[in-house]
Amino acid sequence: MPTGDKSSKGKAKKYKVNVLGEEMTVVADVTEEYIDKLIEYINDIGEAITRAYPGLPRRRITGLTLINMADEYYKLKKVYRDRIKEINNLREENKKLQNKINEMEIEQKELISLLEEVDQ
Repeated sequence: MPTGDKSSKGKAKKYKVNVLGEEMTVVADVTEEYIDKLIEYINDIGEAITRAYPGLPRRRITGLTLINMADEYYKLKKVYRDRIKEINNLREENKKLQNKINEMEIEQKELISLLEEVDQ
């Protein structure tokens, strides 16, 4: 769990954390809860690698942890980009459908007007 204190950099705080067995200080303008979540996430990945490969030195575990996190990041980034494209396509389709509705409403009014003329 990080310990925080005010830094001289405005809102930034210093946090002492243990990442993959190594003590370090992180300076950031974030909450302690956020730092806790990040450290827990990193350590969970590192611990999973350590369980799978118990004999690996810490340096290799750190490297594999980084690779796993980068892999997950790029996969999620692709999903995000795909969703953005999908949203943009849906917006464009929605715009076309709205235009079609507007055209049909105009046509409906014209047809009603013609029917009223015929009925008179």
